[in-house]
Amino acid sequence: MKRLCVFLASVVFVGINFLQAQTVQVTGTITSTEDGMPLPGASVMVKGTTIGVSADFDGRYSIGVPQNATTLVFRSVGYKAVEIEIGSRTVVNAVLESEMFGLEEIVVTALGIKKEKRALGYAVQEISDEDIARTGNSDLLGAMQGKTAGVDIKPSSGMPGASSQIVIRGARSFTGNNTPLYVIDGMPVSSTSPYSTGNSVTGADIANRAIDINPADIESIDVLKGQAAAALYGIRA
Repeated sequence: MKRLCVFLASVVFVGINFLQAQTVQVTGTITSTEDGMPLPGASVMVKGTTIGVSADFDGRYSIGVPQNATTLVFRSVGYKAVEIEIGSRTVVNAVLESEMFGLEEIVVTALGIKKEKRALGYAVQEISDEDIARTGNSDLLGAMQGKTAGVDIKPSSGMPGASSQIVIRGARSFTGNNTPLYVIDGMPVSSTSPYSTGNSVTGADIANRAIDINPADIESIDVLKGQAAAALYGIRA
């Protein structure tokens, strides 16, 4: 019985040494292309296997790679994945390029905070500068008319500078003023002028602050809808 135990122990020891002899220790550093800074927490995987490690705070890693492995895969949140051939090297450094998000995926909310559309708790719709320019309308509200769901825009007439009423998803204000809040490059601009039709054809009319905005100067318009969106700017919205 003792001989059998000794034999089994010897087999296990030889097997461990054999497996260790079949792996190569590969080390390196993972950095960013933008500033050359290390990327802590970046993952390193041996392609085609489940073997992987994470980089330390200084972006350094060490991984046991099987001798028959040929490629390492480097990944980090917000960066493009990179595959690098190992070859006969034991030091493999990786430089990751940041992954750019499309404008349609990112929304700028209150205080300049950027969020992905799928992470928002309210509806948002974007109007591009091409959509505005295509209308050929010098009035901002006239250029927006019919381009957003749930936004009701009523011009008093076709006269330049005539007032227009804009209401998002119906009347919701306790004070009776349902005009939305304009936020231009992060700066809230109130528009409380009443909707008037008295002089919309024969004389000067009372218009809202949208008339001060040149449609040609607009890059994009994001329309935020719902109570959760209004809560970003408090009672002014």
